[in-house]
Amino acid sequence: MSSSASTTDEGEALPDSTAGGSEETVRQEPEEDKKDAPRDEVPHGESEEMNSLASTVSSSQDSQDSSDGTIHALLPKVNCPEKIVICLDMSKEMTSRHVSSRDGSKFSPLQLTKRVIEIFVKTKSRMDRRHQFALLVLHDTPTLVTDFTNDPDVFCEDLRAQEDTEECQTTFNVAQLLQEIIQLAPLPEIEEVELIPPPYIVRVLLLYGRSHCLPAAPEDSQQMLSELLLSPHLFLDALYVHEPPADDNQSIEIFNAICDLDRKCLSYVYEVATNVTMFHNHMAKLLAHPLQRPAQSDTYYRLQSNEDVA
Repeated sequence: MSSSASTTDEGEALPDSTAGGSEETVRQEPEEDKKDAPRDEVPHGESEEMNSLASTVSSSQDSQDSSDGTIHALLPKVNCPEKIVICLDMSKEMTSRHVSSRDGSKFSPLQLTKRVIEIFVKTKSRMDRRHQFALLVLHDTPTLVTDFTNDPDVFCEDLRAQEDTEECQTTFNVAQLLQEIIQLAPLPEIEEVELIPPPYIVRVLLLYGRSHCLPAAPEDSQQMLSELLLSPHLFLDALYVHEPPADDNQSIEIFNAICDLDRKCLSYVYEVATNVTMFHNHMAKLLAHPLQRPAQSDTYYRLQSNEDVA
């Protein structure tokens, strides 16, 4: 799979498609306590993204007991159909700022996010027409816009029509979002999950664009949330679109909270602030099938010469 989304959709011009591939943001081995990264430090492997949060990932994600993921390592690595629920943040923050491409063009985070979603859906559909896509928009609560369809044109038409953003509260209920998704796409019920391939898997693709609103779950929903996140046939990936970290926002805390949702250590979680190319590169990395891809910490997207390998 290419590390740049600009090569996945022939004939479609991108806002910025001239930049080369970039090494993936790998979630680093945590310290004992969570620490904020220095504001002026450039994380390893993301020299183009000055505001990367890669070095601030929550320690809870990598301190999970390894037994949590044992059953998932034994799952059949099959290319079964995916039911992909794309959750698009429509908070005011998605249109309150702009980022610039190398040619000087300016785009809001919402414009770029919709663009990379469209490329993702069309490319994923070309890979396997059995994949289905649903669209949820996120205000204070999730709203279903498009039920599952394997027609990318129908999905993208509905996606392009999403323009109205709203001011949102200071927290977002993740448990409510997952409940809505499970009602929309019930998980397969299989007794011997390590032997029998599922008829499909459910993948949540969260595109979250708030820098002042923590994703959280009420105390009485924690057990239900954990059970869903540990399900062998539910995967949650995320692209966090944020303001550059500063004292007056919660970008780091929100990124940590999103990473904490990865209870199985099988999610792919990326972040981007101002780099247009990284929007496309990160979305391209999400094309891989969750049952067939390695753990995010094991991925590497640069070509090596024979001399480097030797």
